[in-house]
Amino acid sequence: WHFTPSDIIYTSGVVPAISAVIKALTLPGDQVIVQGPVYNCFYSSIRNNGCEMVSNALIYNKEKLRYEIDFDDLDKKLSHERARLLLLCNPHNPSGRIWTEDELKKIAQITEKNDLWVISDEIHCDLIRTGLSHIPMGKIMPDYKKLITTMSASKTFNLAGMLFSNIIIRCPEERARFEARDKNIGATNPLSIAAHKAAYEHG
Repeated sequence: WHFTPSDIIYTSGVVPAISAVIKALTLPGDQVIVQGPVYNCFYSSIRNNGCEMVSNALIYNKEKLRYEIDFDDLDKKLSHERARLLLLCNPHNPSGRIWTEDELKKIAQITEKNDLWVISDEIHCDLIRTGLSHIPMGKIMPDYKKLITTMSASKTFNLAGMLFSNIIIRCPEERARFEARDKNIGATNPLSIAAHKAAYEHG
């Protein structure tokens, strides 16, 4: 997956970034769709911004021993008149699912059909099971402007205390708005930068 370095914003963390993006892209009462069960901070980020959390609940497949997406329900939820964005967890926390290319393409198709924003939290992308590969949503949706990807070395390399994350925003207007709102821009300390550089280059 290739993207323009200028698309990246460095900020203090994925969770505050997700909350800031939800606040920017929604109005109170708008619906934000998640795929539960999911990381609890997704719920608080939605509620704290006055939005309605709508769950496209995952289905547990007892034969394959894994959670799967209910695409009929996802289509229904994303088609609602108050739906504004999909908060995707890729890979999924806590189920451990690494979504397949086919699954991600179906998500993309439904999202693009409804012209909704996608926040793809890919903070666990480096924690991959043997024989499986993470597929960035940015690779599945190469030209979709309403995609925001959040990443960090914090989970893989236990650097959460360093307060550093990478937020990839394709839309120039939204990227400028995010930078204007995020008061932590430029506050990342030199030790955080050195630690994450070492993790990505040598970890």
